[in-house]
Amino acid sequence: MKMPGIRRGFTMVELLIAVTILMLVTTVTYLIFSAVTEAWRRGGQLSEDLHHGDFVMEQIVGGLQNARYRNMADGFRIDSEGEGFTWVKEGTDLVGDDSGMAKTYHRVHLFMTQNGADEGVGIAYTAWGDDYLQPDDFHPEDLAPIVLSRRVVGIGCRVATNATEEGIQWLDSWDEKIGLEPMTNHVPRFVEVTLRLQPLKEGEAPVEIQRCVQIPIAQQKGYR
Repeated sequence: MKMPGIRRGFTMVELLIAVTILMLVTTVTYLIFSAVTEAWRRGGQLSEDLHHGDFVMEQIVGGLQNARYRNMADGFRIDSEGEGFTWVKEGTDLVGDDSGMAKTYHRVHLFMTQNGADEGVGIAYTAWGDDYLQPDDFHPEDLAPIVLSRRVVGIGCRVATNATEEGIQWLDSWDEKIGLEPMTNHVPRFVEVTLRLQPLKEGEAPVEIQRCVQIPIAQQKGYR
């Protein structure tokens, strides 16, 4: 028999259980929302970086596809540190439509540069016309670099002169010899360019974009 006027309420244990459940639900919801937000942010940043990297890569690829070779002085060269390379080309790629070199043969040096702590590292290039047309005191290293992108923090390059059914035979070093002539006096048949973009988060590995380019002039010259 129930006593009149007595109301049943929540005990302290029940209140603690309810609060604990609410805190768990809130924590899980926050973690899920945070993970989704971070994934969306990383996806957007990665998409933007890849789009930017593709833009830079397309200029490099276009320049390599417009490589020209007239004599041994026009050979392809890789920097000793492996963070840059030079070749002779024509056309507007890299140098732009307004450049006086666009309609003539010119050498392009693509490399990583650092112009100060505030500006940071970046991929840049210099370009100049035929060496024999330059004054005696001309030094390509004195040219002011033109920065293509500050988002690119590294560049890699490897080359090949031959491809078989098993695939492209990449060389360990472009300084290897063919007969008695150094490889740097030639143009490779294949060039693989790697661009390393700023990592999405500090401490992570850089985002890499790779492209393999077949240089038409190398094939026309009969390199196998």
